Amino acid sequence: MEPSKSFQFCFDISFEKNLYVYIPTAYIIENTDDIKYLDKKASADVLESFGVLFENLDSNTKKILTACDSLKPDFIFKKFSAKIKSAKTIADLQKDSKIEFAIRQHLKFNLESFYNLIVKEQFPFSANMSAEKDFYRWRVDTNPLEFEPQIQFDKHAEGITYTLSLKEDETTFLPMDKSVDILLDEPGWLIVDKKLGQLKELNAKKLSPFLKKKSIEIPSKLVDNYFKNFIPEIAKKIDIEATGFEIESRDKIISCTIQPVYDFFKNCYYLNLFFDYNGYSFDAGKTKKTHSFVDFSVANEPKIIQFKRSADEISYTDKLLHLGLTKIKNELFGLSSDAEASDPYVNIQFIIDYKEQLESLGFTIQNLKLESKEIITESNTISIAKETKADWFDIKIIITIGPYKINFSEIIPNIKSKERLFMLPDGNYFLIPLEWFSKYGSLAKLAKTENGTVLLRKSNFTALDGISEIANDPDQIHKAEFTASDLLKATLRPYQIDGVKWLLGHFNANLGACLADDMGLGKTLQTLAVLVAVQEQLGFTTKTTNFDLFSNDTTIEREPLKALIVLPSSLVFNWYNEAGKFTPHFSKMQYVGNDRKLLASRLNSTDLIFTSYSIVHRDISILEKYDFRYLILDESQYIKNRDSKIFKAINKISTGHKIALSGTPIENSLDDLWSQMQFINPDILGSYTFFMENFKNPIEKKQNEEVLNELKNLIQPYILRRTKEQVLKDLPELTEQVYYCNMDAEQEKLYEKEKSKARNFLLKTDGSGPDKISIINTLMKLRQLSNHPKMIDQDSEVDSGKYIAVTNYLKNLVKGKQKVIIFSSFVTNLHFYTTWCKENKIEYCEITGETPSQKREQQVKLFQEKENPLLFFISLKAGGVGLNITKASYVLFLDPWWNPFAEKQGVGRAHRIGQLNKVNVVRFISKNTVEEKIIKLQENKKLLSDSLLEESHISNEIEANLEYLLGS
Repeated sequence: MEPSKSFQFCFDISFEKNLYVYIPTAYIIENTDDIKYLDKKASADVLESFGVLFENLDSNTKKILTACDSLKPDFIFKKFSAKIKSAKTIADLQKDSKIEFAIRQHLKFNLESFYNLIVKEQFPFSANMSAEKDFYRWRVDTNPLEFEPQIQFDKHAEGITYTLSLKEDETTFLPMDKSVDILLDEPGWLIVDKKLGQLKELNAKKLSPFLKKKSIEIPSKLVDNYFKNFIPEIAKKIDIEATGFEIESRDKIISCTIQPVYDFFKNCYYLNLFFDYNGYSFDAGKTKKTHSFVDFSVANEPKIIQFKRSADEISYTDKLLHLGLTKIKNELFGLSSDAEASDPYVNIQFIIDYKEQLESLGFTIQNLKLESKEIITESNTISIAKETKADWFDIKIIITIGPYKINFSEIIPNIKSKERLFMLPDGNYFLIPLEWFSKYGSLAKLAKTENGTVLLRKSNFTALDGISEIANDPDQIHKAEFTASDLLKATLRPYQIDGVKWLLGHFNANLGACLADDMGLGKTLQTLAVLVAVQEQLGFTTKTTNFDLFSNDTTIEREPLKALIVLPSSLVFNWYNEAGKFTPHFSKMQYVGNDRKLLASRLNSTDLIFTSYSIVHRDISILEKYDFRYLILDESQYIKNRDSKIFKAINKISTGHKIALSGTPIENSLDDLWSQMQFINPDILGSYTFFMENFKNPIEKKQNEEVLNELKNLIQPYILRRTKEQVLKDLPELTEQVYYCNMDAEQEKLYEKEKSKARNFLLKTDGSGPDKISIINTLMKLRQLSNHPKMIDQDSEVDSGKYIAVTNYLKNLVKGKQKVIIFSSFVTNLHFYTTWCKENKIEYCEITGETPSQKREQQVKLFQEKENPLLFFISLKAGGVGLNITKASYVLFLDPWWNPFAEKQGVGRAHRIGQLNKVNVVRFISKNTVEEKIIKLQENKKLLSDSLLEESHISNEIEANLEYLLGS
């Protein structure tokens, strides 16, 4: 929702008698420099009428509106009445001293935040606005202002006269001479003559007696008692002037202490110097040069001690600057602002790191206070011991901090939450070094703890990277030695040999692996080479027997390999043939067809068993009874949906080793990544809920680069990804272009009419969003109309602009004797062009989902080996994977696909090993349609790799971009 008009928030405070405090109210008005009246409170309904969404506001505006809501009497009553069911009013609650105290703390916290934000953001602000809401009469100046209290004692025969005045800049005044409203006691906030300011160093209650009179008389007999009770509280904070007393002067620096100071607005700690002059410490950040104190330690002989700051202070300042600190503001010191932004405690860490050097320069480093607790500055030591037990590392880490020995398991919650303050047994703090969060972050996130011992899965060994005490781990995966066997009837390219060594290394380490090479780089051959090497490594030999349903039993000389290879249905025959060509010595079978269950008895005695995902799903009750040496998934993105039956079935199969093969870069879809990593190395990324909280959400929603790098580090040993550009320097050039087609005039009218209907249906304003199936169907209809009106009405007489453009393009390619693959996600769309071929006596090949596997092979062979046909029509689901069509020099896409990686797979059918010609990719797009929007979304990377074409599945990004897709 976009705001319907420019707006601004204003605030008024009024006195609430029941709570005895000023309570704010938020208003919203149209933007103007001259605010006269406020008439609209910033309620949810009013914000909606302005087109304002709370979640779209900046953080400080959200904070101040939340504070206003939290200070409403109704909110306070509801918040604190749970424990006293009989309470009818706030007054009833206040009868309980504990609840009264809690209410005061609640008020103080929210009001302090409110006034700080008023000043910081300079929100328009008024006090005690009348019923006419005439803001301009009651407006208060909110420029940052401080009121400094000053106290004077005049001794005379009858006692002492006590006067309190306030100083604003260089002007000193008596409170009784001004209009003063006390808004908050501590920290003190005042309005003085319509100017908002903070009262420094004094509880505002102390002002109350002076609002109506100039001074207070203290009789002689009460002087000692009064000063002993009153003076110690404020004497060290507020300057005191006095007459009639003996004076002692102190101007020598006894010590210089460094203390952290919290900056509320920048959310970081700076360093401040305090100079002790033997009884009073001057704050280096303040301009105050002198301080007077009345000493009543000797009865009836009061004495004024006057402290004066020395020019020697500058030598301490110079020492800090020489160490690399800079002056930030008000004489505070810190490192660069960038460091402070990333770590609020960076300047405190500086004190700890340079403690010895600072002390040698004369600084006092002790009682380093933070939130009333002390931060200990002693150095720490770490001892680590690690044992390997089965699939786990058993790790003991002990941190010694001063007198304390802390088990690492105790500090894990802080590492996970990135909370640097760790509370020690004595109640003080240990500041966890910043580098520990990156050093131990993955370990803390992924490990389990048992009785103080940290348990980490061996598959998560990269979580130990950077922990020098246990670096150079012998359990890391190493590439295996490999020499191609004579049994492998193929010559491997260098990158393929590297791939085989990599996969064998994982086999030797008993860890799963995902070979994610680009389409066309020979993942099938590399896998078969691995299986040959494994067979030889284990000393297995078998006589070759290819199982068919009625073949004779094989004679097994040694134990068979028993590798179950699961594929899309369309690839089973292709893999079976490749295995026959490259590894003829293997016994192999196709576990497919209606009679397959008769072959089940031979599953235990075969080297290679080829089956499909759909059959695994249907036959899991049979397959889960067997122990396979290898379970290999080709096009492993088939298991990307963790809730699917096929994912659950695959993970029930018992196997010693696993390989996932996928030409699609799975890093681009984090859900896909979890599913495939869960398959190859269970729980390496934790449960899905854990993965979502710790990786998916921080990366996808918050674009957290640190978490992204951590995830990459965890999965890097298990995914090998090579692109064609990296390894096939001799692969011919690939050019891509978009061919924009104008729709036929009647087609355009029809499209606009349907788009208008779609907008009204999908972009409802009543808050009832359409279901995902409706979105799929509606957008599908618009995509079909973009291609050809006959796709939604076969009797339509309206022409298709794209059809005319494509057939003209094909005519020229046929004339030029060019071999062409034509892809479409709609089989119906392909039929228009195959009909055109028949009418023009143009030979063609075709594969759709209905094409039997044997005919698929025959069609590919025909296209690859014969000069004619020149055209090959392929539907998305049938031909996106597993085809090798290197004779084509043109790849045409008749319609854009939601998933750009599916298009890349289509291109990979032609642009692969064996291609000698330059490959031209042409995408036909109907102008001013949803197709054009899809292309732009792909370019902006706003779509994840989830395909809209999956039944009842639509990615959130498509749903989020509906308004864009259906816009003009």
